[in-house]
Amino acid sequence: MTPAPSDRPPVIAGTATSPTGPVPMARVTIESSPRPLPDIGALTDEHGRFALGTAGPGHYAIAIHAEGFEVARIECDVDVDDRQVDIELIPRT
Repeated sequence: MTPAPSDRPPVIAGTATSPTGPVPMARVTIESSPRPLPDIGALTDEHGRFALGTAGPGHYAIAIHAEGFEVARIECDVDVDDRQVDIELIPRT
């Protein structure tokens, strides 16, 4: 992990994948954070990558929504460094 510069809060970055590969255009949102945040979200790129700004260190809950997949949720703790999370989406049956 690369340390976050002291002039900005850490970032939660990662990749959304499925059993068949990356999931582009998935909507990634922060559902809960240690401090109030405006609605923060991002879309994954063609490689399934995303990055979300945070309110600083603490516990975060993230949700990933993509057409044809179950909603995926993950929780993570963020300290002063950027945090990497990888999430595998399950196809909806």
